[in-house]
Amino acid sequence: MSRFSGMGVILVLALVGYAQPGDPVAAPANLPLAALQSQDQCGGLSRPTVRWIVDPGEWRTVYAQLHNQWMTPPPPPAVDFPREGVLLIAMGQQSSSGYGLTLADERATVRDGVLTVRVNWREPAPGRRLAQVITQPCLLATLPNAGFTRIQIVDRQGRLRLEGKR
Repeated sequence: MSRFSGMGVILVLALVGYAQPGDPVAAPANLPLAALQSQDQCGGLSRPTVRWIVDPGEWRTVYAQLHNQWMTPPPPPAVDFPREGVLLIAMGQQSSSGYGLTLADERATVRDGVLTVRVNWREPAPGRRLAQVITQPCLLATLPNAGFTRIQIVDRQGRLRLEGKR
């Protein structure tokens, strides 16, 4: 092997970084993201929350808790575990109407092991008259079960709203 081809191999290995499938560094830069539900009343979520769900049993339990205001909650939407997981994003308890969450993009990004999801974080304008009702807005979305270790939820302006761990 010539000196130049040996240096080429070293350069390629350095660029690849010996990444293994599933490593945060090897994760794709963009992941498809699909909303399952966005609702104003998510039972039991009084605090801001971000949670990654990859277990079917946990998914059924969480979904039932979110729909505890129903006498018989609807069955949870189908999720292709273990290929994908469910991301739960909750604003926490709010004192009036006018709050809500929806996806801002149909793609999430993974960089250096951090999953970043952009959302429309809707809050009422200051001084606006609204119904005085307790709400607990949340958003459920699916995305591939990729190699990330941390989760960041940002609004359309890029402000960090929530952080969590996988």
